[in-house]
Amino acid sequence: MILSFHPSVKADINLRLTIKGLFSDQALKTIASARAIVVTQSIKAHQYAFCRTHCSRLFPDYTHRFGYEGKYANILLFRKFNAPHPETTLYESVEDFKNRHFKGHEPLMPFPFVLKGDRGGGGWAVFLIRNRRDLVARLEILADDYLHATRRFIAQAYIHHGGSDLRVVVIGKIIKAYWRCQHKHGEFRNNVGRGAVINHDIDPDLKNEGIKCVQDFCSQTNINLAAFDVLFDRRRPEALLSEINFVFGRKGVGGSPRFYELLNEAVQQWAKEL
Repeated sequence: MILSFHPSVKADINLRLTIKGLFSDQALKTIASARAIVVTQSIKAHQYAFCRTHCSRLFPDYTHRFGYEGKYANILLFRKFNAPHPETTLYESVEDFKNRHFKGHEPLMPFPFVLKGDRGGGGWAVFLIRNRRDLVARLEILADDYLHATRRFIAQAYIHHGGSDLRVVVIGKIIKAYWRCQHKHGEFRNNVGRGAVINHDIDPDLKNEGIKCVQDFCSQTNINLAAFDVLFDRRRPEALLSEINFVFGRKGVGGSPRFYELLNEAVQQWAKEL
C-alpha cells in the first residue's frame, strides 16, 4: 500500500498533514503499514523523521534536506560531497565576523564579495560588498535579530556571471533547466522577483554542463525534489553550485499546474521501481 500526504498526488490511501504537525491515530497506523509514502514539500522535520523510521521508501528523499537547509548549511553539504561551489567563508554571527576580522587578524575576502543571510528567498539579505562602507552597513542588517533571526551568514566570492544564472529543477528523474537573466541596471541578483527574465534557449552547452553538475550531486545525495542555482564565471566557465531550494517558485517549469503534472509523473515512475 502506498500512502500519500500530498493533496495533489493520489495513492492507495490519501491523508492530510495537520497544521499542528501531529499525526492522528489513523495516520500512525497507516504509516506503520505503508509500503511507500509520498510527502509534501511543507512537511516538518519531525514528521519526516517519524515516517522514515517506519518506512524506508519515501518520496521525496529528504535525507539531506533537514539539517542542511539555508545558505550556511547548503555550503556544509557541498563540502561534505566535494561539490564545486564558489569560495565561501562561514560565520556563526556578526560578532563572530568582527572577532575574526576586526579584532583578530584573519584577512577579509577580497572586494568585491557577496554577503548572504542564512534564510530568506528572492534575494533578500544578499548584498554585494564593494568596499568597507558597504560591509559595515550590511553587517548592521545581519546583526538585527528581528530581521535575521538565524544569525548565521556566509561571505562568498563574487562570481562574474554576466547577468545570468542557471536554475536546475529536479523532480524525480525529470530535469528542467532555464536561465534567469537580469537586465536591470545595477542589480546583480538574478531572482525573477528582482526583475530577471526566464530564458530556456541560450547557452545550451553551459546549460548541459550545469545539469550534469546537479545530476552528479544528486546521485551522491539522493536529492530528488529541489531547485539548484548554478553559477558560471564567464571568464573561466565552470559550473558552481550556489544554493539548494527545497521549496521553490514554479514559474520556470510552467507554473503550478504543470509542476503538479511533472510531480505526479515522477511519483508514478518512482512507484514502478519500488
